[in-house]
Amino acid sequence: MEPSIFDFLRGVLLPAADGDRDVDDAERARWLAFAMKVQQYTGPVQAKGLEDTAFYRYNPLLSLAEVGGDPQRFGRSPEEFHGANSRRRARWPHSMLATTTHDTKRSEDARLRLDALSEMPAAWARELSSWARINAANRTRTNGDVAPDRQDELTFYQSLLAVWPPEAEHADAALVARLSDGMVKAAKEAKLHTSWINDDQAYDEALRRFVARTLGGKRTAKFLAAFLPFQRRVARLGMLGSLAQVVLKVASPGVPDFYQGSELWDLSLVDPDNRRPVDFALRERLLAEIEPLLSPERDARPTLAEWLERWPDGRVKLYVTAASLCLRKRAAAVFLDGDYLPLRAVGEHAGHVVAFARLLGAKGIVTVVPRLVNRLTSDENPWPLGERCWMGSSIELPQELLQRELVNVFTGERLRPSAEGALPLGTVFGVFPVAMLEALS
Repeated sequence: MEPSIFDFLRGVLLPAADGDRDVDDAERARWLAFAMKVQQYTGPVQAKGLEDTAFYRYNPLLSLAEVGGDPQRFGRSPEEFHGANSRRRARWPHSMLATTTHDTKRSEDARLRLDALSEMPAAWARELSSWARINAANRTRTNGDVAPDRQDELTFYQSLLAVWPPEAEHADAALVARLSDGMVKAAKEAKLHTSWINDDQAYDEALRRFVARTLGGKRTAKFLAAFLPFQRRVARLGMLGSLAQVVLKVASPGVPDFYQGSELWDLSLVDPDNRRPVDFALRERLLAEIEPLLSPERDARPTLAEWLERWPDGRVKLYVTAASLCLRKRAAAVFLDGDYLPLRAVGEHAGHVVAFARLLGAKGIVTVVPRLVNRLTSDENPWPLGERCWMGSSIELPQELLQRELVNVFTGERLRPSAEGALPLGTVFGVFPVAMLEALS
C-alpha cells in the first residue's frame, strides 16, 4: 500500500516524531519530488476550475468574478477595509498593492464601472429588460437552443458597459471585434455551450452575430438610444470610483503597483484585450502638460475644474496618479513605516466617505475619498462637491493634527480644522472629489 501524503509529512518533515519509520535519503528525495509536483499542479487546477470556469458561469456582477476574488463576498464595509489595512500595516507593510495586471479579467477602470451597478439595482434591472427586448431578434437558434443564452447575454451587456469608450456615439469596427472575441472566449471558458477542446462553432458564430447585429444592425439606433444615457451615468460613477481607488492604493499600507496603460483610463477585457499596445507618447505629452501643476506652491483649482468636466481624455486620472506619487516620494517614510489610523466621519453623509491618517513623528497625511456616490449625484449635479452635497458632514482629525494647517496636494488649498478637530467634507471636496492632505510643519 502506497504511503499517504500524511505519511510523507510525518516521515519526511517530522521524522523524529515517527519511531516506526526510517526514511532514507533516496525515499526522502522521491517524496520531495512528489511534493514539488503537488505544488506545481494544485495551483493551475484550482485556477482552471474556479477562475477560468466557475467565474465565467457566475455573472450577476462581473466585477466580483475577478482573479483572487470571491463572488460570494459582495463588498466590504469601511470598518472591514480599515481592518484589512491595519493588518497589512502590522504584518506585510511592504506587500504589493495591484489593482490590475496582465491576468485580470477586466481592467481596474472597467471593474469600477460595473461596481456602480450595485448602487442602482432597480434601474439596472429595468435597463437590462429593455435592452433584451430590443435585441431579442438578434438572437438565433442553434442546436435547438437560443444563442446567446441569457447568461451570455448578461455578460455581453456588462462587458459593453465596462469598455464603451467615453463620449462615443456608436461602436466602431475595433470595438465590435474586441467584444466578439471577448464573448467567444468567455463562452469557451465557461464550457457550457462551447469550449476550447469541444468547440461548437455554431454557438461561437451566433455570439459574434449577436454582437454585430446589436452594435451595427437594424435595431442598433433604438438600442443605443436606450443604452447611451445609462452608460454615461455608469461611466461617470465609475470614473469617480477609479480616482478614489488610485488615492487609496497610493496611501494605504503596502507598495502601489501600476500596470502599463492604466495611467489613463484603461477599459479592457481579459487577455489578449488587456495586452494591446500602450500609447506611451501620449502619456509623455500629457505628463509634460500637467507637470507645472505638480509644484507644491500653486492653485490648481481652476484647471482641475476644467479637467473634471473633460474627464474622458484621462488627464484627470494621470494627474491624480502623478500628484499622489510625488507626495509618496516626498514623504516615503510616512507611507512605508507610518502608523495607520482610521478617521471617523459624522453627519448625514458619513457613510459616503472613507478617511484615514498616516502618522510618523511630526509628519502626517490625511486621505479622504467618497464612496457610493450615486445617491449624492444626479445629471444636474454630477459631482459630489461642496456643502450643498455634503450637508454639514465632516471627519474628525486625530489629536496629533488638531492644531496643524493642512494642504490639499491636488488643489493647493490650505485647510484648518475647527477647534473641535472637525474638517467639513464640503470644504475637503470643495472643487475636487478626492483629497490627500499633508500636514504642514
